[in-house]
Amino acid sequence: MHTAPFALFSRRPYTPTTRAAPLESARAASSVRRFAPVPTLVALFVLAAAPDLRAQAPQSFVTTTLTSYAALEPTAVDPAAVLRVADVSNAAEASAGAQGATTETSLAKPQTAAEKHPAKTTKPEEAKKRSKSAKNTTVSDYVERAEVQAYLRSVSEEKGIPYEWLEREVALARYSPLSEKYTTPKPKADKKRTPDKNFILYERNLVNAERIDRGIDFMERNLETLRRVEKDTGVSGYAVTAIIGVESIYGRNMGRFRVLDALMTLSFDYTRRANYYRSELSSFLDFCYRQDVAPVSVTGSFAGALGLGQFMPASLNAYGRDGDGDGKIDIVKNEADGIASVANFLLEHGWPRGKRPLYPVNATEAIFKATNSGGIHTNATVASLLAAGVTPVGALPLAPDEKAMLVNLPWIAKDNTRGVDYYIGTDAFSAILRYNRSYFYAAAVTLLAYELEEQSKGIMREPPAEASGQTAAAPSGGTVAKP
Repeated sequence: MHTAPFALFSRRPYTPTTRAAPLESARAASSVRRFAPVPTLVALFVLAAAPDLRAQAPQSFVTTTLTSYAALEPTAVDPAAVLRVADVSNAAEASAGAQGATTETSLAKPQTAAEKHPAKTTKPEEAKKRSKSAKNTTVSDYVERAEVQAYLRSVSEEKGIPYEWLEREVALARYSPLSEKYTTPKPKADKKRTPDKNFILYERNLVNAERIDRGIDFMERNLETLRRVEKDTGVSGYAVTAIIGVESIYGRNMGRFRVLDALMTLSFDYTRRANYYRSELSSFLDFCYRQDVAPVSVTGSFAGALGLGQFMPASLNAYGRDGDGDGKIDIVKNEADGIASVANFLLEHGWPRGKRPLYPVNATEAIFKATNSGGIHTNATVASLLAAGVTPVGALPLAPDEKAMLVNLPWIAKDNTRGVDYYIGTDAFSAILRYNRSYFYAAAVTLLAYELEEQSKGIMREPPAEASGQTAAAPSGGTVAKP
């Protein structure tokens, strides 16, 4: 077994660095005065001259343009009046030229590929690709499609949501080409060129100074919530923080796709897993209706995951929790809700109070195979693993009849030295695997949790009780401590 500097499983010691100062807002740091309103003027007159563009422009852009112009030129003509005059003028021109509308429209209409090259023939498969890439992402036609209407009726009946609400909200959805592109699997790579699994590289990407420093900041500002949730559920506050750090870097990377667009696209324009995404879309619409949230306002990943913990809508419906008692569940903007929801997910999937996820052991590939290891559940007991030849590295404070699993983490060092680290995993590790079925993922979360505890000097420990002069009991949650 490869001997690691950390008793847990790190191949290299973490070198503490000076904690970065709180990030300053670029907007606050910049106090550049706008001397000339030229961009605002240009935007204003474009809006006035082109009502079609204005109709497609977000209302926030129009409002911002008018507000900015009024602020920069307070004595100038009312900009809203300029737009009203332009509308009257454009309407008059449209009425006067009604008879020539057909000719004018044909002149303004861009030529299609067939009109530019009438003699050119197109293969059927090329035409199919071209029609898909030419989908208009600014206009929704979803509610006009029979399959969507039938789907909305079924959701209305199943969830008890008014059909009119569903139709009105879905009418705002737009096709998302990037959601379809990123979800479509790439051709299988040549097995000879597929890189070998290497936990060292995986760990380096997820357990780093940024996630540790930002994680400590996250814990400091949410310490009361983390302690309360750990006391109530028994789930380690360090593990909850680590998952949020791995999933979204503590809210910095939650995705910028409109979840409604992503799920509508993957439900009705991407047929590979249509049933799965339609189920998630149903859960998403149900959640938004119950929480009184406009579906089009929610952003997340290209596949529809959202929030600090990147929950898919079905998981959000099942495990989402109100962490601050305001009656709402908002895992996007409310950190207390995000913490409570991740902890509840782990609790519901078997996190045991007071247990660490991993304990280092010595084992071999033969033992790994003989014990039928490799799944996400604790399929053995501590006694059976020891009987199969597994030997602990250091203390193993687990009962012989306790459920356990053998975990393997292959690695390749810079000098091409290869090895595998083995661990006994508890039900806590299995709970993390229900979040992501990868040993590398769950091990990285475990190591990040350990680093957060180490670098924060055990911030989750309750302070001494002043009234009685006695030390308060340690948190009952299973911390990821150094074995």
